[in-house]
Amino acid sequence: MTSGAHRVPCPVEPIRREESVVSFEDSDVVRSAIRVEGFRDDEFNYQLIRALGVADYGGSTVGECLALVAEITDGSPKSWALGFERLAQRVEERGRACLGAGRRVSGRDHLLRASTYYRTAEYYAEGVTGEAYRTGERSQACFAEAAALLDPPVQRLEIPFEGGALPGYLVRPPASVASGSDGRLPTLIGVGGFDSSAEELYFHLGAPGAERGWNVFVFDGPGQPGCMRSNPSMTFRPDYDVPIAAVIDELVRRPDVDPNRLALAGQSFGSYFAARSAAVDHRVRALVANPPMVDMGRYMEAWVGTKVFRMSRDVRPADVIGVPEDLMPRQMQWGIAAICDRFGVPSFHAWRDAIADYRLGDRAADITCPTLALIGDREGIEPRAQFDAFVNDVGGPVSPVVFRPEDGASTHCQSDNIRLSAQVTFDWLDDQMDQVPTG
Repeated sequence: MTSGAHRVPCPVEPIRREESVVSFEDSDVVRSAIRVEGFRDDEFNYQLIRALGVADYGGSTVGECLALVAEITDGSPKSWALGFERLAQRVEERGRACLGAGRRVSGRDHLLRASTYYRTAEYYAEGVTGEAYRTGERSQACFAEAAALLDPPVQRLEIPFEGGALPGYLVRPPASVASGSDGRLPTLIGVGGFDSSAEELYFHLGAPGAERGWNVFVFDGPGQPGCMRSNPSMTFRPDYDVPIAAVIDELVRRPDVDPNRLALAGQSFGSYFAARSAAVDHRVRALVANPPMVDMGRYMEAWVGTKVFRMSRDVRPADVIGVPEDLMPRQMQWGIAAICDRFGVPSFHAWRDAIADYRLGDRAADITCPTLALIGDREGIEPRAQFDAFVNDVGGPVSPVVFRPEDGASTHCQSDNIRLSAQVTFDWLDDQMDQVPTG
């Protein structure tokens, strides 16, 4: 459909050059009050795309996200956090009004989106306690309430682990698409990264997997906000195969899980966690790495820049409080507090030392199950180098897939095209599980 009303000249009257461009400046019809415009700040722009992307499965709407852009000061984490929290509150209020009126579907849909907006606010909430924890809790609460209204309901699970629990959700397929021996279904475990949440993974893996006949379990592990809210001492650890083994132990006991058709999908940092698990736990029959990370230290150095990563001065979270933005950007101040909290270290140098242990190294050769490696070709030089190294070093069969700009899926974790990423992922997984005996 064309935009506006075009003025068609009489065919016998020649068009003068100055008339050849049609202007709508005087039009009284406004087709859209929203302008498709993001942020100059690259990370803000990606986080916006990340929030927009989950619209594919009901986690946001394009209009709500883009309408908010004008309210946010470009590059200001505080402005971002406050803006998305206000949006989350408005959407949650609408959802609760719908539920109060008995409109279950409408209420559920609003709460799913509110969950995303609270999580998006949490990403840049000041510090790593207080406001960030509060918005994270609201994200979790809105999602849990909405998930119970899905068909079939999404089941909240707590995986016992080292005196605490790993919170997560089991997303099950509707009976019309479920197929398996004695009710046992292929099951995918979704492993998130530095700042992901089990609620967000529902939109990336849970919803698309369930509609294709898969059980999908998404969870928050050590170091991730959803886990640390209840288990503050459970910080990131390089041997992530240990908590993932606890998840697998719990799932294979269930009568609706086929232990012979178990797969892992890791996103962002979670791809290192999942790969490490696949290298030592041969109950994993297939692995998806999106994108593969073989060395988290190298990745982080490329992300923040060598000058920052290798700076000689050590910095603690308390050192950056009140530092003028012209001396240290707000995002860097936020980042130092976040990484120290999540990794359980007191300072930037301590984190830099700790992250050196997050390397796959020779373990890649121990990954013998079929592996799918995904990457967007606009993710950068270092992510592509790690992708290539992973594909070369994995011990078993590997299927590499590079998403191009024309696919609309060239960003990190294909946040700009979750449906295409899901199609590639689950079609590949189906092919692998078709070769595994059921029961």
